[in-house]
Amino acid sequence: MEKESKKGKVFAYVVMGIYLLFLCWLILFKIADILDKIPSRRSINLVPFYYGGFNGSQFQLFDILYNMLVFVPAGFYFAALGKKKIISGIGGCFILSLSFEVLQWVFAIGSSDITDLITNTAGGVVGTVIYFLLRKISRGHEVKIVSIMGAIIEVGLIGLLVLLFVSN
Repeated sequence: MEKESKKGKVFAYVVMGIYLLFLCWLILFKIADILDKIPSRRSINLVPFYYGGFNGSQFQLFDILYNMLVFVPAGFYFAALGKKKIISGIGGCFILSLSFEVLQWVFAIGSSDITDLITNTAGGVVGTVIYFLLRKISRGHEVKIVSIMGAIIEVGLIGLLVLLFVSN
């Protein structure tokens, strides 16, 4: 991060901000286009990897991988932009995930699940590891590389979402 310019750092914060907005929409609002479509239920599961009698192991694996995958960028950005890289990466993801779970319970917009907290934080660990690996091979340009890739992915996602909303 030492070789990154001030403009590059600002760009990274903007890309991370867009990612965090998308993450809020994904987790809290379940990709609903209007508030009436958000499911209203309040439940809490404090037993890790328990799916309430649902035996579909494919679903469980998909849910675990999905939760990890969506938090990989958070781990990367928290590590890259924080002062204490490992603590910022992993701790930031833990706090962000815990905040989402608490907000879901408080506002009755989903179920709060300890498994989500564990798998989201695990995704943050993966993102933090990716940050350190990329830092080793990119000689200080890791934030720029990931910010550009993130911006491209975000533009693609926004385009797809616009197409979805227009076609429905």
